Amino acid sequence: MEETELALLLAENGGSIASLRKYDSQAKSPDVKDVNTPDNWVARHPNLVRLTGTHPFNCEPDLKTLEESGDVTPASLHFVRNHGAVPNLTWDAHRIVVEDWSSTSSSSSSSLKPKKPKKSKTFTMKDICALPKVTKPVLLVCAGNRRKEQNMRKKTIGFNWGAAGLSNSLWTGAPLREVLFKLGVKEPKEGLFVCFEGPERELPKGELGTYGTSIPLHKALDPSQDVMIAYMQNGEKLKPDHGFPVRLIIPGYIGGRMIKWLSKITITYKESDNFYHFRDNRILPPHVDEKLADSENWWEKPEYIFNELNINSAVTSPAHGEHIRCNYELNSDEKEYLVKGYAYTGGGRKITRCEISLNGGYTWELCDIHRPSKPTAYGKHWTWVKFSKLVERSRLVESSEIICRAWDEANNTQPRDLTWNLMGMGNNPQFRVKTSEVEFLGKRFVRCEHPTEPGTLKGGWMGHTAGEWEPVIEQLDGQREGEEIDLTLRSAAAKQTREIASVVGASNVVEGVKPPPSEEQKRTESPISIIPADAKYYTEEEVAKHNSEDDCWIIVKGKVYDTNAYLKEGLHPGGNASITMNAGEDTTEDFEAVHSAKAWKQLEPYYIGEVGVKPSSSSLSDVTNLVASGVGEVVKEVVEEEKNKKKVYPPTPTTGNVDLVKHWQENKDVYGDIVLGEEAEALAFDRMWAGASHPVDDAKNPLGCSPKKWIPLKIEKKVPLSHDCVLLRLQLESPEHQVGIPVGQHLYLRGEWKGRKVMRAYTPSSLNGTLGAVEFVIKIYFSGANESYPEGGALTQYLNQLNEGDTIDVKGPIGHIVYENGGKLIIDKKVRANPVKKMTLMGGGTGVAPMLQLIVAILSDPTDETEIVFIYANKSEKDVLLKYTLDRLEREHPKRFRMHYLISKAVDKSYESDIAKGRMQVGRISKKIIGLHGFDTSKDGTSVAVMCGPPAFEEDACIPALKELGFMDEDIIRY
Repeated sequence: MEETELALLLAENGGSIASLRKYDSQAKSPDVKDVNTPDNWVARHPNLVRLTGTHPFNCEPDLKTLEESGDVTPASLHFVRNHGAVPNLTWDAHRIVVEDWSSTSSSSSSSLKPKKPKKSKTFTMKDICALPKVTKPVLLVCAGNRRKEQNMRKKTIGFNWGAAGLSNSLWTGAPLREVLFKLGVKEPKEGLFVCFEGPERELPKGELGTYGTSIPLHKALDPSQDVMIAYMQNGEKLKPDHGFPVRLIIPGYIGGRMIKWLSKITITYKESDNFYHFRDNRILPPHVDEKLADSENWWEKPEYIFNELNINSAVTSPAHGEHIRCNYELNSDEKEYLVKGYAYTGGGRKITRCEISLNGGYTWELCDIHRPSKPTAYGKHWTWVKFSKLVERSRLVESSEIICRAWDEANNTQPRDLTWNLMGMGNNPQFRVKTSEVEFLGKRFVRCEHPTEPGTLKGGWMGHTAGEWEPVIEQLDGQREGEEIDLTLRSAAAKQTREIASVVGASNVVEGVKPPPSEEQKRTESPISIIPADAKYYTEEEVAKHNSEDDCWIIVKGKVYDTNAYLKEGLHPGGNASITMNAGEDTTEDFEAVHSAKAWKQLEPYYIGEVGVKPSSSSLSDVTNLVASGVGEVVKEVVEEEKNKKKVYPPTPTTGNVDLVKHWQENKDVYGDIVLGEEAEALAFDRMWAGASHPVDDAKNPLGCSPKKWIPLKIEKKVPLSHDCVLLRLQLESPEHQVGIPVGQHLYLRGEWKGRKVMRAYTPSSLNGTLGAVEFVIKIYFSGANESYPEGGALTQYLNQLNEGDTIDVKGPIGHIVYENGGKLIIDKKVRANPVKKMTLMGGGTGVAPMLQLIVAILSDPTDETEIVFIYANKSEKDVLLKYTLDRLEREHPKRFRMHYLISKAVDKSYESDIAKGRMQVGRISKKIIGLHGFDTSKDGTSVAVMCGPPAFEEDACIPALKELGFMDEDIIRY
């Protein structure tokens, strides 16, 4: 779609190109979390909240981010519901088969299935694009939106969706009726259905392993329903996660009916008989559990199907964990807070009002409603609305919760309380944000808590363990009819009982003891709670040997399972890869993220033992005696005492324009008089070069890292090299251990930031010969330092907070590139035909790290004659990392290595000599610059271009320029 056309459409629907680019630019490459899954080729935004572990990929954006992204959701932030691996389809090869299996009348030969369809036609993507084109704003909502609230009441068979399982986009495609017209179907006939299916063998269950569903033919042909076969989202071709190359869009329906990777359309006299049409997307009565649903076949009762969206709303501001400043001395224009949220309903109905309550639902206040899109020509409303209400901050102090609800034109509204159902679908009770007053440094704040946080995140006033939340038992009000009720007293009483879930401000609450764990909780607390007397014990190393698709053991909660028999059956809903990706490893986190009590039960037959060493009877009695004698308290005191002896570091700066070198200098009493900045980089260079030149004996130097498990490594040294860059030296198990990383590969570092586990691949600055340690150069992305990334980098800020003596989880090596001496380059395990003789390296920002590893490996080998040019681009001189190191390598190896620096703007006069000498210039990567400073392409493949940098740097600048210069695809290598 042309940019001008897209800009006009976005403007008509409350969106902007700037917002789309801001988020989509961060999703140009695969996420490191997917490297060991079948989806390792799919580009994804790294900050999406994963709901089912690593694979299959199911996610939603952070609710606040969804709000900030605007009325039109960028494709990179759109929620994803995948049942298995993403099919790797191509535009040119994809086909949609459309068949008419209806007879001339519904009664003719009804008992006999025809041998062939009445009519059949196969559409290519070119055929679909040739049909009349429409673009419609449509809200997609997962049927499980807000399901985690249901799971906190009682475990459903579904995973933990938060309140951001919805997204609003511009969808472009061909009306479904135009496709049916091509088959000669122009008028609806009573009782006919249109069935849809995705690709075959996508999923393990059902006759063909397809995901399918159906709608009535009259709906498909009705122009007011806007049913569409879509091939574009927000002006671009669909992303793989969202159905590339083509998917179904049914406005006003749940997302589960909008088949992705659409492959087949069938007209029949009955609704779809697809396995997933019946076993997915049902709202069963609350008394129906999984056993009853199966034994009495509730799945096929038509009255419980979930098609059309029900009404729903949620608060987006305040966000979960937000602290609202409430001091009365604030300026008059700051005394109000803007409460914001979203609302939607199904069937094209209009949202007529949105309300909030600050007194437990006793009274309600109307909100302002923003409608980003106009109704259709048929008066249909297919998108969300946004509501807002200015509230005096003093009222938030007095209140104990903010409640919202919506109404539509059919006068549907949201119930006060949730009604549990087996699949946890359609959850739409009034949304409650609990508030409490806190004080910090003499300032008053209101702390806000949402009901839950999505996935495995543990925030929320409903708790985070299945079945943890219990409804409140209410007393009958004692007031006579017409008696005045003091709402202030009610609000105060509600605040005193905030620890009891689901406080209702207009009711008196009976306090009670917490009930014992339910049977559901008991089943999910541990797969096998009692260790058998004859249990076998295995070390983690023994389990790690069973790490392949043909021999797969896993660890869950300290217990070992041999899954090979289960894998042979091929019945896992997400495919065998969901299990084998964790072969030989502890998969507790991924397993707990998605599985129900039934899955825990299914795991038991494959139990083979415990992790660890079998305890002796004497050691067990020693532990018992220790606890009984009270010595445990003494031990606890000793541990606490040792903790207190640890050096106390001053808080590390975290926001804005931070200067780490200055921070260290100002705190010499704690950090000591250590070498900083360029001097520290010079010492690191000497260690790096010595390690690169030191031979490694695999027999004498064991590996210090593993690609199959996380290993905690202690920080031996942490030294600032510049205002926003630190060197981390991590200690390996012994002075003889090597890190064991091939040149061209990386290591994962993992930590936790703001309650979320985060990880990222980093290339060490040291090579294998640096025994006993591994070193990294880390650029810290501080919050508030860059307008494009106001929150900063999650993992780098986590690393910045750590100090010497702390540990970091490390895993690897990982990567698809391996360089061996003499120009031998291996890409995706395939050796290039001819050794490389010339390399043009291009790096942007932190992309210097893998380039440095490659440069040092080549230059430190006197037998390697490969020549290198490195074009290194940054915003300004101060952003150039490791300049001392790169300049020194060029000085000491002038015949084999040349540097050229690119900066977007010059601000530091100390670099004028580099600019004058032509080693540094103001500009951006281009065909001219690469042609002038890089090597020419070669017909025999001995000249290659290697790049590492932001997606826009690689895709919009480097690759087009290289192709214009004659480089073939196989000679352009991306880290």
